[in-house]
Amino acid sequence: MSRGLGSPLSFLLTGWTWLLLTSLLGLATFLGIVRGAPLPPGLRLLHVHGALIGGLIQMMTGLALAAVDLAAHGTVRPKHRLLFISMNLAALGLAAGAWMHDSNLTIGAGLVLTALCVPMARHMMMGLRTSSGWSPLSMFFFGITLTGLFGSLVLGEFIAGSWFPTWHGIVRLGHLHSGLLLFLTLATVGTIQLALPPLLNRPLRSAGLEQAVLLLLPACAAGLITGFLLSSVPIQLVAGGGLLLTLGLCSVNLLRTWNQAGQPGSAATDHLMIALCFLLIMTGIGMAVGINVLWTPPAMPYGTLHLVAYTHTAFLGLFLQVSVAGLSCTLPALLAQRVTSRKKHAAYRENLSHIMNRWRALQVSTLSFGTLGLVLVASLTWNLPLSSTWIQAVAWSSLGLLLLHLILVTMKITQVVGTAPTGDRAATD
Repeated sequence: MSRGLGSPLSFLLTGWTWLLLTSLLGLATFLGIVRGAPLPPGLRLLHVHGALIGGLIQMMTGLALAAVDLAAHGTVRPKHRLLFISMNLAALGLAAGAWMHDSNLTIGAGLVLTALCVPMARHMMMGLRTSSGWSPLSMFFFGITLTGLFGSLVLGEFIAGSWFPTWHGIVRLGHLHSGLLLFLTLATVGTIQLALPPLLNRPLRSAGLEQAVLLLLPACAAGLITGFLLSSVPIQLVAGGGLLLTLGLCSVNLLRTWNQAGQPGSAATDHLMIALCFLLIMTGIGMAVGINVLWTPPAMPYGTLHLVAYTHTAFLGLFLQVSVAGLSCTLPALLAQRVTSRKKHAAYRENLSHIMNRWRALQVSTLSFGTLGLVLVASLTWNLPLSSTWIQAVAWSSLGLLLLHLILVTMKITQVVGTAPTGDRAATD
């Protein structure tokens, strides 16, 4: 197995470390808002950029590289040290630039990350192409999502340099939604459609629905972004309704596939199925927010805490669920390459999979209920002050569940990485 700096394992473990540290910072930020003592704004930007770039994008790259390595069936693959070092330096630069409000540092780190778009996109596409469900339509779909990543990075440079102050609001909206919606959300949904059938050992129940989802999702996302840029709530609601319907079709197709496979369960499949539920919840909340602003004044007050709860329904309920699912199924397969004997390879991989699947009900429930707890805290503020005992109790309970989840997953990762093969000669680098 290829190990060391620049290997798929290094991307995955470093990405999880970024997610862990920035998640802890996010928990502290949320607690500060609830207690009426918010942390400095620079920490919020550090949290966001560290989690998205150092965490999610790095893990997506690592999963793609792992897929290519696993498809090579033991063939020695090259390491990607320069990509690994550059990506982490860019993430550190963006985080430090946000913390110190240093635009030059932010612009420089952003330029490095923009230059990395080409190799990252190439590796991601190579990894996705290893799936048995890959098609020309998949290439079109993921090509659009990667275009969203590039556009988000370019617009982020405009914001950091304050080059178009008159258009700052529009550029910021474009930066946020091309990255979060067009790239991360659509790429996540497309990846779930490719990854879940192999995990279930069944093809998708309806290939026609799969193709319809790949065509409709980019159109709905483009409509939403257009509505945001034009500040047109009707366009947003129409596009959001289309997005909700398309995601519903995708979920039904995947649920029917899961049911046809006999409803098997593992940590990976559990997280992916729950992620679909949260995606529908997130889209429904977004529709409710759009309807709410049609009234003047809005029917329900909407402040910073509500926005934080909504965005973290997406981050924790969708992106973190899928990230943990990816680690749960990829790490055992990747680490099992330590074993050179085919006979003992399966037993060793099964042992590692058993570790990753251990306590999966607790693992999924702590993340799910912890995420829903953030939404509950924001909802309670419509009737109770922040100092209320109920709000404080729910906030602490929610953050405690999320912290327990992070600790549990980190312990499992540490255990599988430290579990060496026995009774066989391990493969060397």
